[in-house]
Amino acid sequence: MMIVREFRQAWRRLLRRPGYALLSVGVLGVGLGVLLFLFEMINDVILQPLPFPQASRVVAVGEPTPNGISEMDSDQYLQLRGKLRSMDLMGAYGNASINLDGGAGATHYVGSTLTASMMKLLGVKPLLGRGFTPADDAPDAPRVLLLDEALWRHAFAADPHIIGRAVRVNGKWATVVGVLPSGFIFPSGDTEAWMPLRLQPGEHEYIAVVARLAPSVQLDQARAELNAWAGRLQRTLPPGQHAERLTVYPLSVSFAPLDLRRWLWLMFGAGAVVMLLACINVANLQLVQTLQRRHELALRSALGGSRARLVFGALAESVLLGAGALAVALPITHGCSFWMRVTWMASHPDSVPFAHGIDGWVLVFGAAVAMLSTSLAGGILAWRASRPDLQDALRDGSKGSVGGFARVAKIMVVAEVALTVVLLVGAGTFVRALDTLLAQPAVGTSHAAQVLTAKVALPPQLYRDDAQRIRFFDSVVERLRQNPDVVDATASDTVPSAILGSHEDVSLPGQPQPADGWLRPQMGIVDPHFLDTYGVRLLEGRFIDARDTAGSAPVIVIDAKMAATLWPHEDALNRRLVLYPGNPWAKTVTVVGVIEALQLDSMVERSRPGLLMPLDQAATMSPLHAVGLAVRTRADAAIFASQLTEAVHGVDPQAATYAVYSQAKDMALARVGLVVLTGVFSGLGLVALLLAAAGLYGVLAFSVAQRTREIGIRRAIGAGHAAIVRSVARQLAWQLGLGLTIGFALAVPWSNLLSDPNLRTQAHDPMVFVPVLLLVIGVSATAALVPLLRALRVDPAVALRYE
Repeated sequence: MMIVREFRQAWRRLLRRPGYALLSVGVLGVGLGVLLFLFEMINDVILQPLPFPQASRVVAVGEPTPNGISEMDSDQYLQLRGKLRSMDLMGAYGNASINLDGGAGATHYVGSTLTASMMKLLGVKPLLGRGFTPADDAPDAPRVLLLDEALWRHAFAADPHIIGRAVRVNGKWATVVGVLPSGFIFPSGDTEAWMPLRLQPGEHEYIAVVARLAPSVQLDQARAELNAWAGRLQRTLPPGQHAERLTVYPLSVSFAPLDLRRWLWLMFGAGAVVMLLACINVANLQLVQTLQRRHELALRSALGGSRARLVFGALAESVLLGAGALAVALPITHGCSFWMRVTWMASHPDSVPFAHGIDGWVLVFGAAVAMLSTSLAGGILAWRASRPDLQDALRDGSKGSVGGFARVAKIMVVAEVALTVVLLVGAGTFVRALDTLLAQPAVGTSHAAQVLTAKVALPPQLYRDDAQRIRFFDSVVERLRQNPDVVDATASDTVPSAILGSHEDVSLPGQPQPADGWLRPQMGIVDPHFLDTYGVRLLEGRFIDARDTAGSAPVIVIDAKMAATLWPHEDALNRRLVLYPGNPWAKTVTVVGVIEALQLDSMVERSRPGLLMPLDQAATMSPLHAVGLAVRTRADAAIFASQLTEAVHGVDPQAATYAVYSQAKDMALARVGLVVLTGVFSGLGLVALLLAAAGLYGVLAFSVAQRTREIGIRRAIGAGHAAIVRSVARQLAWQLGLGLTIGFALAVPWSNLLSDPNLRTQAHDPMVFVPVLLLVIGVSATAALVPLLRALRVDPAVALRYE
């Protein structure tokens, strides 16, 4: 009964002070909402196990990279499968273009290839029919297909007799053997169909490999066994090709690489700072309320009230405030999550396919933080106030009874200023980086909104060699160029400032390998219409043309940055370069032209020298897999999408277009990661600034109210406005100065953590630190204005009667 009674009294006290209650709930709710949003991402990406049986033992096997793990050679997988004692089951998967033809031309769907062992390893049970069996993995087995439940319902009207039905897939007939439930979203969130992954020795495809560790086996043991196999694996590769070291990581690293995890933890740390600021503000509000209640607490103590009872009453009030803050925080968390989905997940559906949203763990974490943040401050203050000097506390307005509390309030303001500086430096770092990125001049003279790009999925069974693929793209480009709405059209594997073809090693003839490695420029594979489509200027020589066939002497076109890097102040024309130096397939090429500096990679990536190779000649060196189309139109490119698809189907109805975007959208998608980081850190910085301003105002207003009698006496003995202003400003100055000093001392290592050359974020940037200094000083001065005016209006006669 005592507990119920204390909660009722706490509820009544809050109702009598609605301003305090609403402000506390609102401030804490905003901080908690931001923290929960970031915790939700941490929970989805890092903390929650993947939704597979024995998920803690499921690992990815492949070549190590600075960012985690990559694919591995298929021959190495075939050599290792079933022979590793540290792994009791292995499987593999890859991406696939799946074109389903219903009679009106092929439609592209996102697909994947799986070995039969993957079905068992991931524990998937078909909704209808069966999964893949080991017999389906055989290269000469009948073609079979698995459908996602959503695709089955949408494209086949949820036909209950779909099992055994023949459909045309990539130009060949296949039998539907099963429908997988929509909850199975492996390997990406937008996968719609699956085919067997059929591997043959000697093909040397790159595939993603998954394994399940044997019971009691740790990652280090599996890595050691893979290292022991290194010599045998080398013998599976072609002469001259060096076997990369293999390693294992938890499977989640394949979907959330190490750099993503690092940025998530940094954002979560910044969110924790915002939550701390909110807690400091609520503690300040609770401090004021405790001081206003000290007479009541002293009276209850004098009448025999126990210290535990008084403290529990304050804790009951804190619990109610925490519950209200959680109710405010959840909609904020949901709104932030929705923003994240539409800005990031919509363009990267395969980045984190296993999202849980606001689940039980998020709710438990939110409730714990809310209760702890309010109860800790409220309980400590109530404990301190529950045993005052009764004679002193019962005399209302006593200055002596608030001295210790006032010192605590001043320390909290110093902390607020310091933490705000840290968050604003983070926000400024990303805003500055995004401004720098957006200020870069566009490549070429064409308007990015007038260039339409598209990826093309060709049926692999109908286009077995690159010569057939090149003839297809030549035919489509010619069809497009005949359209009166088209300025020019091109086929290439790159979209400038958005999608890179590849990075490849190059050297000068006879050059030994430098200690820091070969020069590794950006390379694009293009046809003769690339320059006119994107409006890129030719500076010297000629561009790729009809002379550059598969049988002619290999040529290359380089950009001005490559020319300046290799031959500064010299003519680059007719110079020779070696592609893929140090390999048996190295090729010597001749420079026939120089174009303006060209950023082929995403604008977010570091700028490098660039080179372009003829489509026909590139096919003689390595297979063509990622060639797409681009059309420069006379108007907005978006309205041309249907005509581009018609041109593709006019050449081959079994080919399908997808990812049909303007170049402007491709560029926007390429920088969406930086936009998200800028948005998160800017939001955190803005919230921190508002909380700090509110905290400064509250403490200064409280200080002026406590000094009303002192100010009145000083006014009565002749002190002018200037003296009062100096007295109040002196307090603000030392708190602000100390807070700024501590804040910038913390901001220096913080900016080091945020520094990333790819994102253009710089450590110790004066163009960030100086504006933050001025902004914090300006906001602090504004927050002090109202308390200062209140101090100047103190009436000496009223102040002398304050007690």
